[in-house]
Amino acid sequence: MRNISTNKDSNHMKKRSILVLLLVFAALGLSAQESFPEYGRPLDIPIYLSATFGEIRPNHIHAGLDIKTQGVEGKKVYAVADGYISRIGVSPYGYGNVLYITHYDGYTSVYAHLQRFSGEIAKYVKDYQYKHKKFTSQIYPDKDRFPVKKGDLIAYSGNSGGSGGPHLHFEIRHTVSEKPVNPMYFGYKIDDNVKPLIQGVAVYPIGDETTLEGGIKPMYFSVEGGNGKYSLKERSIVEGNGEMAFGICTYDQVGTSTNKNGPYLYELFLDDVLAFQVEADSFSYSEPRYVNSLLDYRHYKQKKSSYVRTETDPFNKLHMILKRNGTVTVEEGDTVNVCFKISDYAGNSSRISFKLVGTAPVEVERPVRRRSEYLVKADGSLNSEVTIEDFTVSMERGTLFRDEWIQTGQRDAKGCCSRIYRFGTDELTTFKPFKVRIRPDEAWADHPKKYVAYIDNNGKVSSLGGKMKNGAMETETRNMGEFTVKIDTVAPTVKASNFKDGQDVSALKSLRFKISDDMTGIETYDIYLDDVWVLGQYDAKNALLYYEFDEKMKKGTNNVKVVVTDGVGNRKTLKMKVGY
Repeated sequence: MRNISTNKDSNHMKKRSILVLLLVFAALGLSAQESFPEYGRPLDIPIYLSATFGEIRPNHIHAGLDIKTQGVEGKKVYAVADGYISRIGVSPYGYGNVLYITHYDGYTSVYAHLQRFSGEIAKYVKDYQYKHKKFTSQIYPDKDRFPVKKGDLIAYSGNSGGSGGPHLHFEIRHTVSEKPVNPMYFGYKIDDNVKPLIQGVAVYPIGDETTLEGGIKPMYFSVEGGNGKYSLKERSIVEGNGEMAFGICTYDQVGTSTNKNGPYLYELFLDDVLAFQVEADSFSYSEPRYVNSLLDYRHYKQKKSSYVRTETDPFNKLHMILKRNGTVTVEEGDTVNVCFKISDYAGNSSRISFKLVGTAPVEVERPVRRRSEYLVKADGSLNSEVTIEDFTVSMERGTLFRDEWIQTGQRDAKGCCSRIYRFGTDELTTFKPFKVRIRPDEAWADHPKKYVAYIDNNGKVSSLGGKMKNGAMETETRNMGEFTVKIDTVAPTVKASNFKDGQDVSALKSLRFKISDDMTGIETYDIYLDDVWVLGQYDAKNALLYYEFDEKMKKGTNNVKVVVTDGVGNRKTLKMKVGY
């Protein structure tokens, strides 16, 4: 007999009931029963999207809409409703230049990757930066400082922070909980008659006794079709015995945009019963790492294609998963009709169906576990701490999404202050960071420039930082792989990029410097004119530090000094003279 598996999270199956709706709404601020206001447009150009709300990406859930700005920066950005500016952020990473407007209806709108702020806001931010002598800033103005009306000009679109190209990242959040909610609920209309595209389907054997087509490995099937109707390529039946889960590789295109966006709704039907459902509705900022459990993360690392899995791991608490019964058990003689339905926000949908047929059990050789492999229980009950000579890993309950067999090892290496230790591979992923401790070789114990180095499966080395504590270097990470202790004695590099020493720069608008560090990364960056601190703006993705001329640049000769330090305190100072 077959069995569609159940789960302790079965309350989600009753989402439509009034009681559960009330509980969910009160606890999570989800949008199921909300009445949304209609907001204005943040830009006065046609809206075309390069990313949608809730897109499922490795390590990340996209929290808003990415609105195209016609490939350029400098488009005017407007407040979408009455309110006040409650937060202003400046950073070389993440959202870059960002504004938050708190509205009077319980929501907050967010405008990120801005080129610059408008008028008085820009002056306010610059005054704050000079007062605190720092570029990176998080500012919380008084409620009465910057009131705004719907349609007020607040900023100009850009490409700041972690942006990969000019666009406006636009969010709407519940003000109290700060949970982002799908902005499409707020009256935005985009013509869209394009159905989601399905690229592949996967079937996963679960447990020690399950076999799939005579083997124990997941199977990935090519598909054919289009315009909403898909099927497995050159077959319609998958055979196996035991418990199975499923996966789907899919994307959506919004209207005339050719970007590969995330669908709004994933649904799995088993014999016409809705068993699994993910909706791009709302989530908490504590949740994005759960997507690594929702995704077939190992396959993504190997093939760079994203499959959403229907098996919900025990420690995956993502609230966008509304139904969690995405596995089925088949025995000999059983037949299960499997159907994925993928929908976008406009209601366009695509389907793919096939049959899962139960076959007789078969004996299959199972992998033999090595002594160097540890079974780490996600609930913390087994091997929450693993020690190999001078290397220790410690994990809290819920660090892993499910129980995992983790391969360990060690080897010698030149240029390191300890042996190189392995704990898993970068094909495994965690929700919480875990603690890594490495005792360096005695000869290096007192060296002040040590850091914990991480080596991924491709041999790429990066810094995890770390500090000495009780005789060992200690740090935290979410990445499994190889770890060691290294020394960084090389200072960052600093070079002028748009002028030369002694040059008259009166025809320029800024002084620009290329800054970089090959290991522990840029930590601090300061520019001085005649030993007076001036605002240096850091564009990390372009390794660019620049000073835009203001009243600090005096007529005549100016002594320019740039001081840059890395993650272990190595310092580089560049001194030049310019005329103005």
